[in-house]
Amino acid sequence: MEFPQEIMDQVRELHGISKEEAQRLKAQAEVAAQTERVWSDLDRFLTRGWRFHILALMEKESPRLKRMKAENHPAIPAIEEIYRLAKDESDRVLRRYPSLLEEACRANGLILDSNSHHPKYGLENGFFRLEIDEQRRVARLSNHEGRLAELPADVQAVVEIIKLEHQRLFERPFDGLKFLKTVRAQYKAVLKKNKQSDGSSVPIRHITRRLGKNIKGFRKDEFLVDLSRLAEKGP
Repeated sequence: MEFPQEIMDQVRELHGISKEEAQRLKAQAEVAAQTERVWSDLDRFLTRGWRFHILALMEKESPRLKRMKAENHPAIPAIEEIYRLAKDESDRVLRRYPSLLEEACRANGLILDSNSHHPKYGLENGFFRLEIDEQRRVARLSNHEGRLAELPADVQAVVEIIKLEHQRLFERPFDGLKFLKTVRAQYKAVLKKNKQSDGSSVPIRHITRRLGKNIKGFRKDEFLVDLSRLAEKGP
């Protein structure tokens, strides 16, 4: 049985119209969701008193805020006052940054290295490096394996990131025997591939390269910390 072409054309036209409408509504929903995230972030930053995060958010959303201002949105005076207060307070924080950071670190059980000098700091004998970019008002946290985070330089936010990375690296459970067996297995695989005898010297990067391929979620900095634990505690 064949349906008349006229009917098929009407159905296809309805399909096209409904598809366009669905795409339009989807685009509107995405814009609405993005807008909701902006105001949710601003609310969160205000609640936590994160001045640098507020400034960064407003700079990122400047096109949106310019449109709101052109449309005489009633929220613009409040937003401009928030920006002014955040800017004034961030300037004050930058002037006191070293003492504020040291105090916040100490309150969270973190000790800055004694050779730390603003704007560059170290923790855990240089294992972590923290640099404050005053011009961009951002903080960069890194270790020997690369950058771990970059974020607006609110002291408490920075300390939270340091604490999370410190916990990830130094407060994980450690099974020395299991770790040693893992390293031994990868070492033997490298020897076999290179046709070397047991006891031969193998660069650590050859071990970590294999682990990166074979173990999901492998992190080289965690491996190096565990290697230090193994050297210190055995077996």
